[in-house]
Amino acid sequence: MTTSNPATSPLRGREREAQSNDVSILRAAREIFFEYGWGAPMSQIATRAGIGVASIYRRYPSKMALVDELRVRSLEHVIELADACARAAGERGKRESAMELFLRRMIVEASVPLAPTVGRHVETTPEIDALSVQLATALERVLEIDRQLGLIPSYYGPADLLLTLTHLRPNLAISRERANEIHLRELHYVLIGLRAVATIGIEPEGKKSSWQEWLQINSTNAGR
Repeated sequence: MTTSNPATSPLRGREREAQSNDVSILRAAREIFFEYGWGAPMSQIATRAGIGVASIYRRYPSKMALVDELRVRSLEHVIELADACARAAGERGKRESAMELFLRRMIVEASVPLAPTVGRHVETTPEIDALSVQLATALERVLEIDRQLGLIPSYYGPADLLLTLTHLRPNLAISRERANEIHLRELHYVLIGLRAVATIGIEPEGKKSSWQEWLQINSTNAGR
């Protein structure tokens, strides 16, 4: 006689439906918030997800709860991706740009641009604050590999990397395949420019972006 393992047992009907709904809700919310901003109504998200508004509120008691869940998941994904790219670049034992790996994967794999995780219309939370610290650390590991290889200037930091990404991944009203091709071509220009600046040893015009400034860009109360 065998017993089922709760960790591997298939989900029951209602659990499976709830999980499927959650995936649909988050995907729809990410798209709607990117297209229309944080002020978009829950009814619009429900329509995009193909479910009733009540189904969203059963999972997320308020729109702010949904927004925070979306931001947390986005931050967790970027942290995991940054760590994976740093490991991959370090394991190959050759002159491999961790930054290029990270940006390429963010461009190709991200369902929508970085915009839904940013914007000064929402407040931060303790969980998001903690993830922001982890994100800065993960991005610093990525950049340190490139600094040691002489591929980026010493002053190019985590805030610069995310600002570069937001410029490289705008929403274009064309096919995803063509958009990726354009974004990756622009990435090539950026990487060539950074390597040239690192070699020449000059600093661009303007005040350097700090991580504190990035946090302030991202919410109404970050960086206080």
